[in-house]
Amino acid sequence: MQSVDLIVHHALIVTQNEQRTVIENGAIAVQGNTIVALDSSAAIDAAYTAPKTIDARGRALFPGLLNIHTHLFQSAVKGLGEDMAVEQWVQAVTFPTAAAMTPEEVYLLSMVSCLENLRSGATTVMDFMYGMRDPALHDAVIQAMLDSGLRGRYTRTIVDSGAAMGIPPTMLQPAEESLAHAQELQARYHGAGHGRLDIGLAIGVIWAMTVDGLAAVRRTADATGMTITMHVNETPFDDIAAQELSGLRTIPLLAETGVLGPDFIAVHCVHVTDDDIARFAAHNVSVAYNAVSNMYLGSGIAPITRMMDAGLTIGIATDGSGSNNCQDMLETLKFSALLQKVGRMEANCVLAQRALDWATRDGAQALGLGDRVGSLAPGMKADFFLVNPFTPKAIPVHDPVATLVYSSGQANVETVVVDGRVLMEGGVFTHLDEPALLREAQRAAQNLARRAGTERLLEKRARWRPV
Repeated sequence: MQSVDLIVHHALIVTQNEQRTVIENGAIAVQGNTIVALDSSAAIDAAYTAPKTIDARGRALFPGLLNIHTHLFQSAVKGLGEDMAVEQWVQAVTFPTAAAMTPEEVYLLSMVSCLENLRSGATTVMDFMYGMRDPALHDAVIQAMLDSGLRGRYTRTIVDSGAAMGIPPTMLQPAEESLAHAQELQARYHGAGHGRLDIGLAIGVIWAMTVDGLAAVRRTADATGMTITMHVNETPFDDIAAQELSGLRTIPLLAETGVLGPDFIAVHCVHVTDDDIARFAAHNVSVAYNAVSNMYLGSGIAPITRMMDAGLTIGIATDGSGSNNCQDMLETLKFSALLQKVGRMEANCVLAQRALDWATRDGAQALGLGDRVGSLAPGMKADFFLVNPFTPKAIPVHDPVATLVYSSGQANVETVVVDGRVLMEGGVFTHLDEPALLREAQRAAQNLARRAGTERLLEKRARWRPV
């Protein structure tokens, strides 16, 4: 018998491979950070032995979900600024918070977001960090990603304009300076965490960039291999601002400056035309769909099914907790499907299997990680989670995919493995003191709200004052 590091057996395994194979009473053998075998429990138990085994009877095993757009530090502003449109919200909540936060606060509050992602089955996260001048703030988020055990991509935002729109000086920097810092981050952190982390570029919004800055981002991406992600047409204002800047709407301007390409992940894309979608398809752009955030801010319904029909790769995302109030990828799975159904008034326009594809194999493809994560097979990274359906919300189970997408919550996620490491087992994190961290984060968030002035948004409402 071959010795491996970990065996999980007696699970119902949803592989998300190309054939969407489901193995009843299946098992996975893991050596280091890699799946070495995937078969029936009888076959695995006959061929492999391991010092660590997990009996998953009555559980379903899924590949880890991919959250392809969030702002991890924004757990700081949960419960602040509701009932605001996006332009008002950034001015009243996120900009003041970003301008006041310390590296210690950023670390703690980013850790909260990382842990919530893990508790909801997300094992890979792409963070979109604001363009802060202070390098320590960037290091703090990256350290949280590494300490949490997540797989991730950290993207450094480039913002070289927008003072007239209220962007604080702490977030404004000439494009060449911020791009140089992004390359420093890549040199320091690419492959950190035993290969779990890489670095990318982010463009905040079209109204916070010069045309020269856009072109500089593309040059840097081409020279370094870093991907580019950007908030695109979350509201109609983006097109208005782009036309004032250049005479072109947002997506034609991105095409004109060379920003679009197969390494470009467009976030939101709520207000796009058929011509915009055709441009995306021509450049093989991927889209990060943020259903809950778009509902919360009243931004609208992104035409995801039209983009899907045009051949675009779709991944799903929570967005930051400031515009969502959580990092729950299972909630996002459900609403990603439901929002399209109600927008199209067609119950079958997005099936549960399609929503799961967006959250796994398609999200992995969008990030260029499809050969490593997003499905389960020998040679893939050992990123997966176990669902215990025995809660009133999830039982009875007939179709495991439908149960995950429509009936599951964080209480059902029992065990999480990333890169072959068991980070959570039996609902308890194995590598950190979660209760202590959450208490520290609560204090940090309240202190930050006082300094940033966002506490005043609570003047006419009840406040939580923990003992």
